[in-house]
Amino acid sequence: MKQLLTKKWFPHVAAVVFFLLLTIVYFSPVVFEGKDLVQADVTSVQGWGKDLKDYHEETGDYAFWSNAMFGGMPANYAFMPVTVNIFRYISNIAGLYLPFTHMKIVFLYLLGFYIFLISLGCRPWLSIIGAVAYAFASYNFIIIEAGHVNKGLAMALMAPVLGGVILTYRKKYFWGILVTLIAAGIQIYYGHQQITYYLFLMIIVVALVYLAYAIKEQTLKDYLKSSGILTVVAILATLPALGHLIPTADYTQETMRGGAVLQTAEGQKESSGLDINYAFQWSYGVGETMTLLIPNFYGAGSHYNVGLDSHIGKVLQGHDQQELYTKYAPTYWGDQPFTSGPVYAGAIICFLFVLGLMVVKGPEKWWLLITVVISILLSWGKNFAALNDFLFYHLPLYNKFRTPSMALVIAGVSMAALSVLAVKTIMENKDKKGFKSEFLRQFYTALGITGGLCFILALFGSSLFNFSTSIDGQYNYPDWFLSALQADRAAMLTSDAWRSLLLIAVSGIFIWLFVQNKMKIKYFLLCLGLLVLFDMWSVDKRFLNNDSFVPKRQAKAIMPTTADQIILQDKDPNFRVMNLTTNTFNESQTSYFHKSIGGYSPAKLRRYQDLIDYYLLRQLNRGFFADMENIIDYLVSQRFNINVLNMLNTRYFIVPTNQGALEVQRNRETLGNCWFVDNIRWVNNPNEEIEALDDFEPATTAIVDIVWKQQLPEDLSPVTDAEDEIYMISYKPGNIVYESVATAPHLAVFSEVFYKTWKAYIDGEERPIIRVNYILRALPVPAGEHTIEFKCVDKVFNTAARISLWSSILVGLVLLGLVGYMVRRKVQGKG
Repeated sequence: MKQLLTKKWFPHVAAVVFFLLLTIVYFSPVVFEGKDLVQADVTSVQGWGKDLKDYHEETGDYAFWSNAMFGGMPANYAFMPVTVNIFRYISNIAGLYLPFTHMKIVFLYLLGFYIFLISLGCRPWLSIIGAVAYAFASYNFIIIEAGHVNKGLAMALMAPVLGGVILTYRKKYFWGILVTLIAAGIQIYYGHQQITYYLFLMIIVVALVYLAYAIKEQTLKDYLKSSGILTVVAILATLPALGHLIPTADYTQETMRGGAVLQTAEGQKESSGLDINYAFQWSYGVGETMTLLIPNFYGAGSHYNVGLDSHIGKVLQGHDQQELYTKYAPTYWGDQPFTSGPVYAGAIICFLFVLGLMVVKGPEKWWLLITVVISILLSWGKNFAALNDFLFYHLPLYNKFRTPSMALVIAGVSMAALSVLAVKTIMENKDKKGFKSEFLRQFYTALGITGGLCFILALFGSSLFNFSTSIDGQYNYPDWFLSALQADRAAMLTSDAWRSLLLIAVSGIFIWLFVQNKMKIKYFLLCLGLLVLFDMWSVDKRFLNNDSFVPKRQAKAIMPTTADQIILQDKDPNFRVMNLTTNTFNESQTSYFHKSIGGYSPAKLRRYQDLIDYYLLRQLNRGFFADMENIIDYLVSQRFNINVLNMLNTRYFIVPTNQGALEVQRNRETLGNCWFVDNIRWVNNPNEEIEALDDFEPATTAIVDIVWKQQLPEDLSPVTDAEDEIYMISYKPGNIVYESVATAPHLAVFSEVFYKTWKAYIDGEERPIIRVNYILRALPVPAGEHTIEFKCVDKVFNTAARISLWSSILVGLVLLGLVGYMVRRKVQGKG
């Protein structure tokens, strides 16, 4: 028995060790030199909820509101309290406690896809090759370099979830339940809903294909049993994540993804989700899909190292900026605003995928083909509007997501899987009578399609395209530079076309020798595996290489600028800062040091986005780098409504000088944390409310939607006594205290963003909060001396956290039961 177990499990243990070694080798600077990756999004996230993190470190408590970004926002996408989720602990074990921002992702890519292929019935050594092919696909590493950590982790668990589903439909119920439950639970725990959505689409296709086969083979009873089991498993996998999912769903309703607040000219709201133009910005070009086969078909990335011997390098020879321009050349010429690199599935994988369409039989071929087609069509986004516009408005939840090009993660899984199944089919059937002649016909056809396409592009590609993009015109490149840039783009296409052709030809030779019994299976798998590794590894190194690593202290460090240091000398931290030296609403470094008007979040509050669109962004595009000796005068000259910034308590502006340095200018007109107003201007709807901000004095007037009228007393008075005042006495994230002194009842406006989780108390008695000025809070304050306290408590989160705790206990018991069942069968000699 011991020998049997050793022989049975040795290949799997060897695979895990090999995956770990591969990961260590690729990330050797981390392991052996103490370095780390510079990941833009990981660095950026440090500014999200920085005030909440500091508060938690100081007190051990969590808060539900952060003032670090966008004038204040809920903690949902910043720094939420930790909930109990059993899959967090399982994830740590499965990932061998490797650094989760990079090494863990790659290891789980490999392990997850290996489990998937084993579930499909592939041999361990073939499954290792398939795991390498999938894991080292270019997009999988490009997102690591960019710092899209949760996306990478969620992608790594797509394949094993599918493996568990397949096992269940094949009536291997124990392993199907175990694999599906663990993989799906971890996948959902990682919290990237868009990747989970794509996975769900794949599972639907799998279920429909298996349904068709069940009807055909008259096994509908078994199919329904498997589907019922998978439904229960899906519920169990989801329950522990509800501590995160329920608050996220609740918050999403109030964000950009929850639909429009304002109405269009026709009187209809824009959509129930994101704006379609915003959501479809990153749509993969139809021709750009060729990058699956030829990596640099569309010029790699928006900033790509073309080398000093490139056409750009030669025309800049002797120029003091030669190295800079060649290292960050704008070689990408596709339709997307910018990109870090292509989605390259692998030349060998594309060849084997086409071959698999002809040689593989059974349901797997069909659902893998269908999902690849769906993936490509979805990725085209606005470039295939006839389909994708319809899906955006009618497919449930689809309009909550952006970046259609991300849908190619589906193709990444399916193409690699069908490629491996093609090799599996060859291995299992090559000695069968009649197989060879039919196979060789199919083999030459696949070789001709993929290799022939590469050959044509290698010969004529430089003359088939103009290698220019509309983005080029935005930078006013001189003609001589643009000509050199286009020549480099053409050279990149033809060079990689030759490269893909060579790889396809060599892999084809290996397959031909194997089928002709001129190469043993172990040498065939070794040669094919090494070739696949070389193909994928060498492309990955273009985008994530040793130059990407820096000393660990520098990797995630955010250093204050001179301007930050000046502002930090202000001992009153309860004000806001607007950084005009960068993209104010797409950066979070400012939020790391200050309470910022801007920030970066894929799910900011819808009303705040409206405020940005109306008053905080459009004016900044006009003469932005003009003389800024007095920022207030400059903004006013640009018809910028400075009152909007004053009501948001914007005390400091960080501005660029003519010499390129940073300068701090103080706004003396800001209204502070709170104030009493004299007048209320009633409006009839959100459109009137936001438009009224264009011409009002926030120090004396509040703009209020008429829906709040019954919440306000009628005896509110203007401020006539100079002694009447309201001021902040205490600030903590999620808890703010004010004191007021008034001779008559007044309406107090607070420079804090309105949100439903805030509760207000006057002398301990709860009072309703009113929304004014489209985005701010207000409160009617009675005459006399009073203490006013605002508390932010997310009751939805607290309820969800309890659900997560008890669900984790339930799932733990189920897993213990499954392990106990397996042990019992082993003891009884039944498994």
